[in-house]
Amino acid sequence: MKRTFSMRAMTCGFVLALLLPSAAASAYTLGFAPSAQSVALNNPATVEVHIAGILPNPPASDDGLGAYDFEVVYDPAVIAFKQASDAFSLGFAIGLGVDDSQAGRLKVSDFSLELPDDLLALQSDAMLLFTLVFDSLAPGASALLFENITLGDVLAGRRTAIATAGSITVRDAPMPEPGTLALLACAGLIALGGRGRYRRGAPSERHGEATT
Repeated sequence: MKRTFSMRAMTCGFVLALLLPSAAASAYTLGFAPSAQSVALNNPATVEVHIAGILPNPPASDDGLGAYDFEVVYDPAVIAFKQASDAFSLGFAIGLGVDDSQAGRLKVSDFSLELPDDLLALQSDAMLLFTLVFDSLAPGASALLFENITLGDVLAGRRTAIATAGSITVRDAPMPEPGTLALLACAGLIALGGRGRYRRGAPSERHGEATT
């Protein structure tokens, strides 16, 4: 499944390119939840993308999250992107833009249209940005990485980011236990044996009825 990069995502990227470095030195933290997970082959894997450390510190400073633009990188031989769900953490915004045209790389972005004070009032120090769902393709382990990160505060000041990697491990589909297979085989043999006895007995019963 492929999506072309939407106009809203391109608009967000253009605005983010104009961001000026912020005077504040505090870094925001991006991470996955769960940071590591294991799923059986052919089952989906769901992972959340969170950001933390965004509330004003001290309160009079201009922090918060007004925009983001970054890539989530994964192994396309192990998992495949299926869908993304926006958590609407930027309030009234352009909306989550997702570009999955390049295998193994998701470009995601959003830009808030809220007034700075209103946006700060909506946000908490740690927030869910969006949720990703991947299909499992083959047994193996796929790292989840953040790359090409651009974050902006509520006044469009560019903020640095600390990114934490994650992973998704795909296991072989579980096979029935040997004991279960043996029981199923025995049940099948018993059923076949009973059916055979019924067929052998039926003619003699009909013959007995005819001769009485």
